[in-house]
Amino acid sequence: MNIHKKILIPLLCLPLLSTLLTGCWDARELSELGITSGSAYDWENNQWKATYQVINPSSGSSGMGGSTGGSTSSPPFVTFTVKGRTIMEAIEKTNLTSTREMFFSHSRITVLGESVAKHGINQLIDMFLRKQDARETVYVFITKGEAGNILDQLMQLSKNQGAGVQLMIEQESRLISYYPGVQMFELAMALSSESGSAVLPEILLTGTEIMDETTETGRTDLKTRLALGRLGVLKGDQLMGWLSQKQAFGLSFMTDKIKTATIAFSSKPKSGDKPDASYILQKSKTIVHPKWEQDHYVIDIDIKGSGVLSEVGSVMDLNDRTSITEMEHSIEQQVLELVNNSWKEIRTLGADVTGFAVRIHRSDRKRFKQIKKAKNWDSTFQEIEIRPHVSMKIERTGLSNKSFESVHEK
Repeated sequence: MNIHKKILIPLLCLPLLSTLLTGCWDARELSELGITSGSAYDWENNQWKATYQVINPSSGSSGMGGSTGGSTSSPPFVTFTVKGRTIMEAIEKTNLTSTREMFFSHSRITVLGESVAKHGINQLIDMFLRKQDARETVYVFITKGEAGNILDQLMQLSKNQGAGVQLMIEQESRLISYYPGVQMFELAMALSSESGSAVLPEILLTGTEIMDETTETGRTDLKTRLALGRLGVLKGDQLMGWLSQKQAFGLSFMTDKIKTATIAFSSKPKSGDKPDASYILQKSKTIVHPKWEQDHYVIDIDIKGSGVLSEVGSVMDLNDRTSITEMEHSIEQQVLELVNNSWKEIRTLGADVTGFAVRIHRSDRKRFKQIKKAKNWDSTFQEIEIRPHVSMKIERTGLSNKSFESVHEK
């Protein structure tokens, strides 16, 4: 009897448990959705101007991905530009011009126009973190002109432009290390940290003519391409200014963002020659030590790296240890110059994109608390002195122990 009860009770509970299941109450057909691969935002006439790049399902495998078949006249994506007093109002207005509801879960990038960056981006970040289908992992870029134009530009070798730009910044961060790839949640964390500052890579058009027709991608070289430019500096939620490519490179060293990089240097620095050699930095580590000295903070920045020699343009015997030491010193001077020039501009802009506030807070909590309470971090930041120390090692010189210039001279 007890066995029958044990079996009967679970069977009676099953119908009751099924009432708790909600089912797919919010299910939507794929044919009803506009899969958004990218978005762009401008501020115009005191309202939001939003542009959305939607994958065109009718383009199939045509044209741009290297596959055969399909109609090459059908673009791989379409764009919608709408305006609204709020971002969500603008999004909803896409339903007036599109047969599909915008769906953001597959977005790869978002581009901010300089107008938005000057107006303030807090509302935009809030929307991305709050909206259910918005992706906080999208890569964020800034552009000097109108952000919507970036999404109209077609790319060669990549049918999905949003995915193409994502691959471009990921490849750059991995191989060159000038700019960090910044995702939306990282931007939010940086602006809400003790530093209250962040950086965004600039994306720009290399020409004046937007290549937005599929027939244009059949050329071997486009008149206009998408490219990475400078590094935008944000403080609070507004744009403060820009760092050049070299200054951005120096910031990457200070913030330990170097993965792999190529450094051009003079193989014979004593002669004052221009850079004629290249060094591939394969390993790099930066350690920051803040300390209080008398009336200001001193930041010791220890940068250590190792790599290989990839190019030499002068007469050089690579078996000679003295020559190797001279080249290592030349590389170190290049890195020191990058760091010092970068710090000079960062201090001028007054935005702690170095993250020094975070480091100081961790190492000197009591004093940092007093600084924040007195609301004088900006003046404290201006008085910071940095002391960069660089050590670079050439571990390998390649397949030849002599430069070709040495052989050719004979």
